[in-house]
Order: sequence, then structure tokens, then C-alpha cells
Amino acid sequence: MALIALYLLAALTGSLFPANQNWKSPEDGIELFIETNGVHTGIIMPIWSDTHDWTPLLRPEHLSDPSLYGSHILVGWGHEGVYRHTREWTDLRIGDALSAVFGSEEVLIHVYHLKFPQAYPHYRRSLKVSEAEYRRIAAAIETRFALDHQQHSQPSPGYGRYDLFYQSNGHYSAFNTCNNWTNDILKQAGVRTGHWTPFQGGVMRWFPERQE
Repeated sequence: MALIALYLLAALTGSLFPANQNWKSPEDGIELFIETNGVHTGIIMPIWSDTHDWTPLLRPEHLSDPSLYGSHILVGWGHEGVYRHTREWTDLRIGDALSAVFGSEEVLIHVYHLKFPQAYPHYRRSLKVSEAEYRRIAAAIETRFALDHQQHSQPSPGYGRYDLFYQSNGHYSAFNTCNNWTNDILKQAGVRTGHWTPFQGGVMRWFPERQE
């Protein structure tokens, strides 16, 4: 119990103190979104822009129906066993949970295809970044894809028609969670966020709802 309390205290502290404290969002930057489902977070990006093109890596033919190929992608990262076997939290298997906590290199990138997403107060927040920051975000995510000998990404079915899993690089643990992955991608690009954010709330607190 003491270890759990210490972990939760560290997570709270890490999420409250900012990295890149002096960062400011550009008014005319590239619009991204940070999304949460209440447990996981991910980054929504345009599938194509003058700054970066995802189509060589994420092909329309990867989907069973290429017409569902979106204008944007929602990208997250996580533990393979939890991703594949846990549609609902009641599906969580003890073996997958222990593997995720103590560490595993069995990880996946999860990609949802979206068409013209909009911000929603409770689960999707708008974020504008500069072209240079977006290049760093895209480059950091691309390095997490595990490619075959022809430098192609390897998709496998997701939960439905709009999403896919891709083989990934990395090490998942209680100290490097799916939410900390989102946070690190943004932090390394220079965006203001928390120092360490293993939970979704620690990520989302840095992207408040916009007041119209």
C-alpha cells in the first residue's frame, strides 16, 4: 500500500510541474487534438499537410474498406496484451495486467481514422503547434513503428472498421505508460506539458477547454 501511495503521489507531482514552461501556442499553427477515452490518451493529426505526409506509412489499403481512410488519424501506443484482449475493463486478464505493470516489449501503435474531427469539451482538446514542433512530433512517432525489411509498417485488425494496430518499438511499464508516451512525444517537441504523466488526467490538464 505504501508503494502504491508513493507511486500515485509521484504521478500527481510529475503531472503538476511543467516541462517547457515558456512554450506558447502559435495563433496560426497546425491544429492537432489531444483525445482521451478516460483511460488512454492519443494525438490527432492531419493525414497530410505541407509539413508532414503520413500516407507512405499508413496506406489506405491497410483498411478493409479504403473508403474509410480519414482526413486525420488518432495515434496512441500501448501494451499489446491489454490492447488486444481488453475491449472493456472487465475483460482485463491478470497476466496482461502484471506484464503491463512490471514491463514488456510487446507493444503496439493504435491508429484510428477520422474525418474532419472537432474539439469536444470532455474528451478532445484542440492544440496548435508550429511547423517545427509538428515535424518533431511526427518524427518521434514514426520512429516507434517497427518496420519490415522493405521498410513497410505491419498492420493488423483493430476493434472495428476504422482502426488498426501496428507493430511497434518500445518498452511498456508502470513507469512508461500509454499516457506517458503521449506526454513524452509532446514534451520532446517542445510543447508545455507535465514532466511525468502515467494517467490520462495528467496529460489532459495541460490542454484546457477553449473558451469561445
